[in-house]
Amino acid sequence: MSKKNSMEFINGYIIVKAEGLNTEKFINMAVNNGINLWDVERIDFTTTLFKMRYYQYGMLREVVKKTGVKVKIIKKTGIHFIYKKALRRKIFILGIGVFLAIIIYMLNIIWQIEISGNKTVDSKLIYESAKNAGLKEGNLKYKLNIRDIEDSILKDIKELSVVTIRLEGTKVRIEVVERKMPPSILNLNEPMNIIAAKDGIILKVSTYMGKSLIKEGDYVKKGQILISGILTDNQNLPVRLVHAIGDVTAKTWYESVKEIDLNYKYEERTGRVCKKVYYNINDKKIYLKNDNIDFQKYDKIIDKKLLKIGTLKMPVEMTTEYYYELAYKYKTIDYDEAYKIALNEAENEIKQYLPKDVKIIDKKIEKTMGNNKVKVRLLYVAEENICLMQAIK
Repeated sequence: MSKKNSMEFINGYIIVKAEGLNTEKFINMAVNNGINLWDVERIDFTTTLFKMRYYQYGMLREVVKKTGVKVKIIKKTGIHFIYKKALRRKIFILGIGVFLAIIIYMLNIIWQIEISGNKTVDSKLIYESAKNAGLKEGNLKYKLNIRDIEDSILKDIKELSVVTIRLEGTKVRIEVVERKMPPSILNLNEPMNIIAAKDGIILKVSTYMGKSLIKEGDYVKKGQILISGILTDNQNLPVRLVHAIGDVTAKTWYESVKEIDLNYKYEERTGRVCKKVYYNINDKKIYLKNDNIDFQKYDKIIDKKLLKIGTLKMPVEMTTEYYYELAYKYKTIDYDEAYKIALNEAENEIKQYLPKDVKIIDKKIEKTMGNNKVKVRLLYVAEENICLMQAIK
């Protein structure tokens, strides 16, 4: 850039287009009026381009009126205009800067932890161990000491032989290898009884060590000794204490009773709903909407979505909590419908505390109807091991 061009850029100028039949007269009058014009270029018979100082542009008004020529700024050049443009956009530029800083910060936060390789060790146990060692969602990646966390998990969970932690963007992957643990060894030197974990009728008894105190068909109550670790002589005097070993299978039962009125009381949404919308960043909730929940009863539904910019998934999760107000209402139902409701409630109640390894061998239902009510008694008959170890004091 020449010295002349450099000075023009520093001082700033505009390029103006003049259109009309008297452009030559327009140029001469402008110069005679003390307006500084340069690089005058005639494009065609009616159009002329020229450069001038922006602060003199207003002085062209009188010349335009006298000549009938139309003028238009087609370009602004110079530091002055760049500065004014930047000044107008400084909030926008500042916003972009803040946005980029937030994005960079977000990309350095752990948003997801995945655990793989475990078959018998519960993922929740590994997650809690990692959390106690300092690895959790919301942590900054550069503050993590990966080797120390791996060592801490290995020390905490004996069933693991290898722990490898990998950082993959905003996600952490914990890969584990489980140790082949030796079979647990009973401490046969510790005297133990086998007692009943619950009431039942004995179906099968297998005694390997100790003295059986029950037989098939016996009814036993919870806490009753089934196989004693106290060995006695012919006169029933204790001679030795052992660790009782055996299996006892019993018939057990699970019961639920429900009563439903024909003037049936139920819950229904009123149509009123409140919302809480927030971003969860580093265990801190940033609320966009935080309604006051004044409902006495409500349904709560949680919706979680990853923030997206176009097709790019951001490591920010937006949570929306919906609170739907509930109110009690009544409706008249018949005996059949009341029976179905009572039976469904009874089944759901039993399933809540029914052990997974229990074998159901029978199901009995008793129904009583009258006085505008239906009463259902549901009984599950099961077969299960009821052994529970108890130390002999």
